[in-house]
Amino acid sequence: MTNYTWAPDDNYDVLIEGDLSSDDTETCQPFDGKLLSSRVVPLLFSLVCLAGLLGNSLVVLILVKYKGLGCRANVYFLNLAVSNLCSLLSLPFWAYTASHGGVLGNPTCMVLLVFSSIGLYSEAFLNVLLTLQRYLVFFNMRTFFHMRMEHWVVVSSGLAWVLATLVILPELVSYKPQTESRKFECFISRPHFLPVYETSWEPYPTLKMNILALLFPLCVLTFCYTRLRETLRCRGRERDPHKLVFVIVVVFLLMWGPYNIALFLSTFKEHFPLHDCRSSYHLDASVQISRIVAATHCCVNPLLHVVLNTEFQRHLCRLCHLRRDRPLRATEDPAREASVEERDHSTKV
Repeated sequence: MTNYTWAPDDNYDVLIEGDLSSDDTETCQPFDGKLLSSRVVPLLFSLVCLAGLLGNSLVVLILVKYKGLGCRANVYFLNLAVSNLCSLLSLPFWAYTASHGGVLGNPTCMVLLVFSSIGLYSEAFLNVLLTLQRYLVFFNMRTFFHMRMEHWVVVSSGLAWVLATLVILPELVSYKPQTESRKFECFISRPHFLPVYETSWEPYPTLKMNILALLFPLCVLTFCYTRLRETLRCRGRERDPHKLVFVIVVVFLLMWGPYNIALFLSTFKEHFPLHDCRSSYHLDASVQISRIVAATHCCVNPLLHVVLNTEFQRHLCRLCHLRRDRPLRATEDPAREASVEERDHSTKV
């Protein structure tokens, strides 16, 4: 009788001890994004903001005053610079938010999120338009439009900004601030435009960002430059007008692609074998770090103009008084660039 009563008790105690020491009771240590943001983001974003404001302002000045907008691609380049400026204006506030632990007033946080989102989506749409414009001009397909090409460039640029605004409108209307200890939480790493009390909305911003800011530009770029590849090999590299457009779009995808992929995996990690503690930790770290890298893209496009656009280099040198061989004339370059572009792309190779 005694053996019968003690045997189950001993086994029962062993089972309890085994359950308490199993993996089910393992506590996951989350990635401390606040610590990384407070140390890296303030200084990095401040430097990126200064460099980006200087570089994009020079791009706008040279395009408007010296190169002119007679060349249709310059209109898109101008809008890209304005889009980068929109994103740059939010970086000092993100730096302040990171240094203060992510605590920021609700209206200010919403304004920052609006500027960041519009800057991202407008740049993605403008990159698509710039790629399509190069493709259509190359194959001399201006008759595809029922209006003049100049009017189409202006209208399409405006549509890109309107569409970028409409894209974030559903989440903006249903926006609810994230709070912790009765303080508004405002972080740059993840999309905040979603009702935080409705989990069914959570995948929507991630899917939208991946489709519109990654897959859409990638598909357009792949289609256009796959058809142009064989023909572009016959053209001289020094005067190739497609090189700058191609590099701008590729750099945009390379800098924003890792963040979109990491955010997608983090959002849908339950559908992948990534829901354990180790994978969750690395995914959170990847989302945080890749978002910081993507935010620095605002100052990259001016550097690409300097490196790949010889006409831009000459105007920049004259603007900085490094060359005084010939005075600048605003009416000189637009007509010449437009005529060169038309002649270049209407000729069969």
